[in-house]
Amino acid sequence: MHAAVMAGLTMIPAIIREMSDDDATIAMVDANIQREELLPSEKGFAFKMKMEAMKRQGKRTDLTSNQNGGRLETAEVVGNESGISPNQVRRYIRLTELIPELLDMVDAKRIQFTIAVEISYVPQNIQQWVYEYIRENGPIKPKQIEILRKYIKLEPMTQRKLIQIFNDS
Repeated sequence: MHAAVMAGLTMIPAIIREMSDDDATIAMVDANIQREELLPSEKGFAFKMKMEAMKRQGKRTDLTSNQNGGRLETAEVVGNESGISPNQVRRYIRLTELIPELLDMVDAKRIQFTIAVEISYVPQNIQQWVYEYIRENGPIKPKQIEILRKYIKLEPMTQRKLIQIFNDS
């Protein structure tokens, strides 16, 4: 509407439909996901919103079956509609678990997508240390996050220990 006003239009064509909030969310995501220049974070939050809306609706995904004839899960439906795999949908959604500073780095292509997904499994207080390390030292490697995640399962993590892990690997 803002663009129409700026262009001097006094009328714009519109279709008004009665929709539930969840239907409106799904329609909005479907319309926005078509944009080519979507940032990884925008895709992640869009897919998350759509999947949550579909789950709240109790949308029947068993009406469409997968190759084996079984019921499709929500990530498969969203992926099929978006032209990507269900696992890729899940990866985008994992990005929403990152602290904002790391998410900004993903959008700016300062962190590789796959590394960012792995970082998303790290508790947010430790993500802050990861962010500080990257900011001060540059990119990290998948092996460094893999080692960090193993250490986190074994013992309490400190910032000093994180720096040691990253510097040694």
